[in-house]
Amino acid sequence: MAYKVLIVGAHHEEIEAECPNIAAALALAGCEVIILNPIGGWNWTAIRDLGPNGRERTIEDATNAGKALGCRKVIWDFPVAAANRYAGEIMDKMAEFVLDFNPDIVLMHWPKDEHTDHRLVAKITRHVLHTAPNLVEKRYPEYHGPYEVYAFQTGLTQQYHFIPDFVVKCDERTMGMAKKCVDCFIPTMPGGAKSWEKNFRLKAAYWGKYSGTEAAEALKFMGPSLPMDGFLLKKILGDRIVPTNFELYYYNSALEI
Repeated sequence: MAYKVLIVGAHHEEIEAECPNIAAALALAGCEVIILNPIGGWNWTAIRDLGPNGRERTIEDATNAGKALGCRKVIWDFPVAAANRYAGEIMDKMAEFVLDFNPDIVLMHWPKDEHTDHRLVAKITRHVLHTAPNLVEKRYPEYHGPYEVYAFQTGLTQQYHFIPDFVVKCDERTMGMAKKCVDCFIPTMPGGAKSWEKNFRLKAAYWGKYSGTEAAEALKFMGPSLPMDGFLLKKILGDRIVPTNFELYYYNSALEI
């Protein structure tokens, strides 16, 4: 059975820069993976400076980056600096999208993030996953809602109180796919591509050292409820999943526990 996975990242390079190995591992495991970016970023000065065809070139690079991870890329046109203005439209469009795709697993932003667009997309995603059938007129009797929802990590100093429940091990193949995907942005954003590669490699090294593996990326379980018969993501990724050591986070000698 090919499971469906939806990864919602705010803008067009989000997943490639932050957790490309997880996306690649899911695709390699046979999942149908869609990366949804509600925010196109077309009002960014960096994209406007590319000239009149900057939008089209950016979409092409981002689409190729998704393909390099074995994923299908969907990018919408909502502007990053004015995203709050379009929150209702994003919500309605995402509801239709989620109902049509009917994902088994969803990966989303951790809501405590210093970037306002990340916080907004996290809030909308969480709301849509709970209420999608009530946001549209058409009936979707086949919609079951995601069985499991997880939050991925953005920059190491960008999120607050992100305490992962486990990490997903990277290997030579997923790291190669991650490198290939960020290289897809070199034609339009060579500086960004270099920075994004550094970002995912640093995080992978950090979580790898922490979890006793060579490289890894982190996830936090978000619900909707504890799967009593076992985690579907574990069934899909198998030994790639390594639990984290909570004592390293929570131990505090002042509490005397």
